[in-house]
Amino acid sequence: MRAVLISGVVLLNVVCASAQSKQRELFLVKDGIAQGRIVVAAEAPASTKYAAEELQRFLREMSGATFEVVPDTEKLKDGDIVVGCNNALGKATRKKSLYKSLGNESYVLENTGKHLIIAGGEPRGTLYGVYGLLEDVYGCRWFTPAVSRIPKLSTLKVPFTSISGAPALEYREPFVADCFDGDWAARNRMNSSSARLEEKHGGKVTYFGFVHTFNMLLPPDQYFDQHPEYFSLVKGQRLKERTQLCCTNDEVIRIVTEAVKKNMREHPDATVFSVSQNDWLNYCECDRCTALAEQEGSQLAPVLLLVNSVAKAVAQEFPDKLIDTLAYQYTRKPPKTMRAEPNVVIRLCSIECCFAHSFVTCDSPENVAFEQDVIDWGKICNRLWVWNYNTSFSNYFMPYPNLRVRNDNIQFYVQNNVKGIFEQDVYTTLNGELSGLSGYLNAKLLWNPAYDEDTAIDEFLDAVYGKAAPLVREYIELLHNRVEAHNIHMDIWIGPEHPVIDDGVLEAADHIWDAAEARVADQPDVLERVRAARLSVDFAVIERERTEGLKMYEIDHTARALKVRPEFAGRVKRFFEVAERNGVTNLRESQGDINAYKKELEAYTDISSGPERKAVKVRGAQPGLRFRAYDGEFSFVPNFDGLKPGAEGIATEIGLGVTQRRDAFALDFDGYFLAPQDGVYLFHLRSNDGSKLYLGGEELINNDGLHKIVVKSAIATLKKGYHAIRVSYFEAGGQEDLGLFVEGPGIMKSSVPAGLLWHSAR
Repeated sequence: MRAVLISGVVLLNVVCASAQSKQRELFLVKDGIAQGRIVVAAEAPASTKYAAEELQRFLREMSGATFEVVPDTEKLKDGDIVVGCNNALGKATRKKSLYKSLGNESYVLENTGKHLIIAGGEPRGTLYGVYGLLEDVYGCRWFTPAVSRIPKLSTLKVPFTSISGAPALEYREPFVADCFDGDWAARNRMNSSSARLEEKHGGKVTYFGFVHTFNMLLPPDQYFDQHPEYFSLVKGQRLKERTQLCCTNDEVIRIVTEAVKKNMREHPDATVFSVSQNDWLNYCECDRCTALAEQEGSQLAPVLLLVNSVAKAVAQEFPDKLIDTLAYQYTRKPPKTMRAEPNVVIRLCSIECCFAHSFVTCDSPENVAFEQDVIDWGKICNRLWVWNYNTSFSNYFMPYPNLRVRNDNIQFYVQNNVKGIFEQDVYTTLNGELSGLSGYLNAKLLWNPAYDEDTAIDEFLDAVYGKAAPLVREYIELLHNRVEAHNIHMDIWIGPEHPVIDDGVLEAADHIWDAAEARVADQPDVLERVRAARLSVDFAVIERERTEGLKMYEIDHTARALKVRPEFAGRVKRFFEVAERNGVTNLRESQGDINAYKKELEAYTDISSGPERKAVKVRGAQPGLRFRAYDGEFSFVPNFDGLKPGAEGIATEIGLGVTQRRDAFALDFDGYFLAPQDGVYLFHLRSNDGSKLYLGGEELINNDGLHKIVVKSAIATLKKGYHAIRVSYFEAGGQEDLGLFVEGPGIMKSSVPAGLLWHSAR
């Protein structure tokens, strides 16, 4: 036999029939006629019986041949296919003991010359063997629950003597709503906890308490009032809200252990039980927790003490169960000497990272640090699983070009002893940003990390988008090439302001999708899939136009109003029509209901500028605005009355050039805006953090509060001449930005020119 090692992990032993004698030549189908039967035990597990059904179904779909399914009590005939470890196995091969020793997802396909044997370990090995034959030998693919590729072959020959297969990873989950269908998951050999996998599919990796379970296992509402010492001590105080556990407390260990045992008894079908930190900070700073964390150089050490104690306590009664915990944010670093028990899973999370580049090539500090953590964990942990990310949680429909990193990252994980991978993606709605493609690509690589990335992408595009596939590929390359050319880093919170896109990229993308729709206009089902894929570009354009200074409007000077541009209204209409037809329900991980978003956009109607504002007389007008700068901690634009400025002077523009401070300050500008003509003016106030614009003593724009860069806009009809203006601003910390922009009669949108800013001489 000839052994072939795939990516150093998936062992696929292949012996080709061409190297054997002619008497070993075996046909399953000749000219559309079945050459044998499918033999399966009457008392076989549900998954083995289903394997026989799936084999029968797809052999018929490929060749038109109908295979009879018979029990293993019948006499074996030449040409029969033996499915599962049954009575016929010993009659067909001398290697029966080999089959019985296979792991629960491993399988062997053996051509004996007279029979084909498909058998594997329970519960999923035999079923995966059937899918291995259909996919790896005959070219079947299941791209989405609705789109597959089943070759049409009137003759099916067995071109090998023996193939043995096993997954590279014991846990494989593309966590994307498009992949939750049980049949799709099984056919792609995923054992996802979230997929609708039933007994017939051989079950799945089943969690009880998926993550962040400290409060579930030891509820603060039940225990805190009597035993505050069970919970985290932070800055000298025990916390009831947003707390963690005091993991070194002996009573905490006892209570959590009993809770886990109870859960195991009540949920026998679950295989993994989470004992993991809550989804916030506030780890315990008591003397025992602090001493252990300092000794081990990791905040995971106290957590691991608790987790290991639980794992040892349940191991004898529940030898087939696993205890899962996180290496996440403050617990991500591995301890120096402590090791996880054999029945403990460490789930290492990459949430801080850049996902535009692979971990081994990216120069972002976050990826450099995480790469080292993976390497360090891989050296000391024999059950290391990874929690990875593939979308923007705050904007599911933002273009998110990270397909090119999948192969490199998964191979990197496997090479460093990772045994399971959870790929978090668009999971609260169908048809997120290329989410079907994302799920399929992950499935191929999670089963076999050596699967070619481009092959997976291209075969999916060809099947799902047909004649439009080259254009969808062009769109994918447009985004990925931009990221690579400009070394753009991309976390899981990107929005429409992120440099992964700009107006030029979106304009090019629009042209590509127009061409893609035209190319498949005569194929309604394919056209609909193309339109669903375009949703992300429509979303990005809509969001940019409504957040970057009311670009969805155009000024109607005659009507003294802002009119919604027809192009914007048409795009919004298309977005919601396509989204509704394609089952889109959410636009982000939380608080992203599409119906609420629709109401927001329906609120954009024509806006009147209100009554005309008369100009005022200014004596001794001088160029520029007066400004005053204040030092201090602010969360909102302050009332400046009674505050003493640290600096003051004259500014020729509204911005941050008047101060050297970058944190903890406020600015106040006042003077006059000189309207060069009668007409409608549109003002855009951009800031990080908060700001306000007053015109004629009235608040025109309120952009107050702590936030990233936000642009808010308002319209006013002004008579030619001077109008009192005031801009107030504060910056708390982090990034800072301030700018006032205007467009109006004879003025293209720009920062308010210095020639239009004046103050009165005192």
